[in-house]
Amino acid sequence: MPLVTLLSGPTAVGKTTMARALEAAGAVRLSMDEAEWDAGYRDGFAPRPVLERLEVGLQRRMVDAVAAGRPVVVDLSLTTRAVRDAWRAAAEAAGASVDLVALTAPIEVLWARMQERVGRRDPNARTLDRAALEAYVASIEPPHPDERARIVVTG
Repeated sequence: MPLVTLLSGPTAVGKTTMARALEAAGAVRLSMDEAEWDAGYRDGFAPRPVLERLEVGLQRRMVDAVAAGRPVVVDLSLTTRAVRDAWRAAAEAAGASVDLVALTAPIEVLWARMQERVGRRDPNARTLDRAALEAYVASIEPPHPDERARIVVTG
């Protein structure tokens, strides 16, 4: 049974770093940041309808990879229970087992990582101002105990 690893957490927490390590070990890596970039959204975030369309495409790729017997890592914020449940349900319906990994780091660590990204032009170098970062982190719904998430502190 293929494994789908769902990575959850705010920007700059280390989701892409972990996803790339799993990709190097053979997993198919699916990245919303890269999907947005490829769709032409290079300065700012795509509008909600575009994000929803891109997410459908990523889920389709996940299902196809699982059908081919491949492990998958999903590099997406997954900031609410509803979104995590939808991804889990899609993975399980495709025949995969699921490992939810919730990455976390103190706001100061996230901010320092964000500052290191300033001036970079690549899909995995999104930046927010300090107030937006704090609001974003505050809006994240932590995993509930029944979600069986592994908590990984990255800083």
